[in-house]
Amino acid sequence: MCDGRNPRWDPALTSTRQMTANLFFSTVTPSPSTQVSHAPSSHSNDERKNEDKSQHSKQQKKDDSNIFLDNLGKIFLTTIALVLLSLLRSTKGNNARAALRDDIEASALLDPLEIEDLRFANENLLTKSVWDEILKEFREVGRERVTYGTFMNVVLRVLRRIHGEGATIQCGHLMDRVVIAEMDRVGREIDASEKDGESCDATKEIELPLSFLLAALSLALYSTVADRIDALYNVMVLIQGFNNDAGESTTAPLSIDPEPETLRKELPSVSLVQVEQMIQHLQNTCQLVPDAQIVETNANVPYQTYRVGDGTELTKRAREAMAGKNKNAKEADDEGSRSDSVVLEDFYAILKSRSVCAWGECYVKKNDRMTTSDR
Repeated sequence: MCDGRNPRWDPALTSTRQMTANLFFSTVTPSPSTQVSHAPSSHSNDERKNEDKSQHSKQQKKDDSNIFLDNLGKIFLTTIALVLLSLLRSTKGNNARAALRDDIEASALLDPLEIEDLRFANENLLTKSVWDEILKEFREVGRERVTYGTFMNVVLRVLRRIHGEGATIQCGHLMDRVVIAEMDRVGREIDASEKDGESCDATKEIELPLSFLLAALSLALYSTVADRIDALYNVMVLIQGFNNDAGESTTAPLSIDPEPETLRKELPSVSLVQVEQMIQHLQNTCQLVPDAQIVETNANVPYQTYRVGDGTELTKRAREAMAGKNKNAKEADDEGSRSDSVVLEDFYAILKSRSVCAWGECYVKKNDRMTTSDR
């Protein structure tokens, strides 16, 4: 300072200060290599955060998805397939039922028009009052099974006593057709049951149930349906009177009053077995509609199959259908009781039900239960 130089401009001092400043800034300022090494680490963290957000968003969308909408196509195709399968199964089942109905109609011994002709041909010959007289005569005979020849002799004897000599069943060949077919069936059963192979040579010697022969005779009975049902009920009462005979013999005449109405008072009901047998006789004499005779089998895969039911099955099905009105009917059948009693009104309801449908009465709609069509 004494030498007259300016201290602020001293080159040596300035150089020293410049070196000190450079050293300071080189220490504080990060190097380029350090800056490059820290940049990738920050970018990697951001990517991981973005990936976590993306996965969380996808998981949330998956949880919020609708199963029905996601599988709408599969559900639609499955529904269409089930509907088509159901239609196919129903069609096959209906075709099987229709084919069986056609077979029943084709194999029937009499058609409805022939039965109607038979009744109108005997309009003035075989009425309800004459029928009661015939039952009186068979009450005197006292046999539960008779040959067709014996049966016709008794019937003609009554007819000629009332209408005079020469009276006979008109269009009797129609009734003969039904009875002869039954005799052929019974004859085949006898041949099959005989071990020695000996068969009956004359079919006229085959004895048939009296209830069947009277059911066949009812084909010619000219009366209202209500009177026809009453006539068949009297037949069952008559047969039950044979079975209840004190002597336990069905071949000897009974000593009580043979009036059918008197029998009705003594036996106001008939057994279920009698009803089943009578319905079987009506079926064998072509007095049931084909549809009522068809019952389902246990084979329902791939479609429902059908077969012709017998009198027992048709009666049971009718009583089960009536279970809503008569609670004891189905319970009795479930318990296996065969001694149930059936009164006239229940017998009428069974015959009129769609499960039996005698003379097509199930198609006649009437308000009164005991009101029926005239023919």
